[in-house]
Amino acid sequence: MRRPPFDLWQLLCVRAIAEQGSIHGAARFLNTRQSAVSRSLHNLEERLNVRLFTRSPAGATPTAFGEEFILWTQMILDNVAGMNARARRTGKGENGQISIGIQTCVLPGRLSAFTAEFRATHPDIIFRYSEGTGKRLVRRLQRGQIDFAVVTRRNLTPVLRVMPLWSDRIVAALSTDHPLATRREISWQDLRHETFLIGRDNAGHDFKELIRRKLGETDIHPRIRHHDIGSNRVVALVQNKEGIALLPASWLPLIRDQHGHDIAIMEIRDAGGSSHLEFGIVWRPDNENPCAQSFARYIEAHQPWP
Repeated sequence: MRRPPFDLWQLLCVRAIAEQGSIHGAARFLNTRQSAVSRSLHNLEERLNVRLFTRSPAGATPTAFGEEFILWTQMILDNVAGMNARARRTGKGENGQISIGIQTCVLPGRLSAFTAEFRATHPDIIFRYSEGTGKRLVRRLQRGQIDFAVVTRRNLTPVLRVMPLWSDRIVAALSTDHPLATRREISWQDLRHETFLIGRDNAGHDFKELIRRKLGETDIHPRIRHHDIGSNRVVALVQNKEGIALLPASWLPLIRDQHGHDIAIMEIRDAGGSSHLEFGIVWRPDNENPCAQSFARYIEAHQPWP
């Protein structure tokens, strides 16, 4: 690679000469010797093979090309100053990007409400979002592919830092002509003969573990069918009477908007009350992204869990 025709010090000297009107004034402004400024200008003009200033006892006057060069110089130095300030802010976690993976059963907008204050006070930090199953997001987090993951707090490795966010009640979706649909609430024992439908983008592993924990001790082995489809299509299967589905209660407004009253939503209660999904935000404590470190400090200072 060829050496650049000039360096930043030479550009600083050119700007100072233009602003001060003389090499002597530029040297005084830059707090250096006059010979150093004169030598810097001479070397630059020699390398460019063009004169930038006309010298006289009265000072230094830009040539026609010198005036153009001074404008370019100002643009370059402004860009360098801006990049330097940006680098410093990035190093302090005030500028950059944060990548967050969100488990697909999380209601859209739920996390945005939690991060609103941080985003307002850090307008130069950009959030990048992705979604997936909790297991996949935790794997990506461990590989350093994302900075944070919002997932259900189940079987998380102890090397990860986790802060609880919220709890989401679990309800059952049944077809409206299901025999249980007329009740105000049902128990897990009422569901022991049902077929549970689980899609790819809800908390499938959490629901599966919950079903087995609640019904696994009975003499009836719970029937669970996995489908590689989204939650909305799983609800459509419920309408077709292929089984029942478990859903986070926060999804009910969306389900009702799309399916109206064609689906019966039932509370599930037992001796322990309602069952819940516990959500948290997870990150690696060794993450070196300064922006992620700033956000982690914000999370720890604004823990929403009571």
